Amino acid sequence: MDEAKRLNPNYIHLDESVPNNRWTLLQGGTRSGKTFSVLQWLISLCIKHPKARMEIDIVRSTFKALKSTAWKDFEDLLKDYNLYSDKLHHKSDHRYNLNGNYINYYGADDAEKVHGRKRDIIFLNECNQIDAETIDQISPRTSHKIIADYNPSIGDDHWLDPYIIKYPPKITTYRDNPFLTEAQVIDIESKKDQPYWWSVYGNGERAQREGVIFTNWEIGEFDESLPYYYGLDFGFVNDPDACDKVAIDDKRGIIYVDEQFHEHRQTINELAVKINSLEYGSIVADSAEQRIINDLSTRCNRSIVPVKKGAGSIMQGITLMLNYKVVITERSVNTIKEFRNYSWATKGKEKPIDDWNHHIDEIRYIVYTFANNQVTPFKRNEDLHTRHARGDSTGADAAPWASEKPRGKGAISF
Repeated sequence: MDEAKRLNPNYIHLDESVPNNRWTLLQGGTRSGKTFSVLQWLISLCIKHPKARMEIDIVRSTFKALKSTAWKDFEDLLKDYNLYSDKLHHKSDHRYNLNGNYINYYGADDAEKVHGRKRDIIFLNECNQIDAETIDQISPRTSHKIIADYNPSIGDDHWLDPYIIKYPPKITTYRDNPFLTEAQVIDIESKKDQPYWWSVYGNGERAQREGVIFTNWEIGEFDESLPYYYGLDFGFVNDPDACDKVAIDDKRGIIYVDEQFHEHRQTINELAVKINSLEYGSIVADSAEQRIINDLSTRCNRSIVPVKKGAGSIMQGITLMLNYKVVITERSVNTIKEFRNYSWATKGKEKPIDDWNHHIDEIRYIVYTFANNQVTPFKRNEDLHTRHARGDSTGADAAPWASEKPRGKGAISF
């Protein structure tokens, strides 16, 4: 067979892309040969440029993972090409002198090397396993080229996305690897009956996160003709203050969602400003923060109702939401991310993961409250005068007789 025909497409792409681009991305399923191709290409680069003193780093999420995978493959290749020598391998420093160029290998869990080292070229092996903050440290310390490979098990939202848009990846599968044995191919193709595995690892495609809870949603317009509510979930440092405007069309079985804000590290004053910027509407908030609710109610002259939680309320709320189609506005970026990633923690679907749930939680508060008739929505076709005349306003807008109006248990209104 002509040797050129046996070249992995990943290697050819590296030859074409690296000289012309800051980033070169290789996306591939299992056994597509992407990592092996990068290692071969780096060896070839060093052979072509003797004594160039290039600093080339090979990095994976942890050193333990790197040592048993990419670095082992690299060492084996050097031995196959008769390029390996113990004298050139400084094992304690994780450094190899290849033809007057320096190959350094370490894990992204080595903070000193991530934050301190400078290099000419870096190869990020399985970069989807490295966090965005680490990439932000590595990138400005890399003088010339960044090569990254990854498998597409990254869901619909990942820090890689802007790079994928700017530097379209070469996508390969096991079918592109001419060096696999027949037994390896048979083993891979035996998993065709596993849809997620086959999509990601067989076909090299990005697929919806396995076990994702909500598939019944789409991007669309908010129905402004419907009564609406606001959901509010509290955070601070790691979690955001999250708020969405929600309308429920019970007859058609549709929940409409429009994200209002998603902010970290807000003071109470800053959060109050955000709430005051909302149109009038009933607010249902996380009941775990009763002191914050009381404080905001006073500062904002608005009634904010804590959701009534009970045993099993999370699962009840999720079950209720699954009975509806959810329409989310295009600008609701963070809410959309959550719907793409919120998934079951167990295969038996007994409970969800405790992540990607800040906007979903406050939407759930409203759906759960709505189902139990605990809150009155604000109707767009009613102005304050109408509500004042009926005695439904509270706080600074309250009618004198408002407190005398009979109210159902747990009901609020403006």
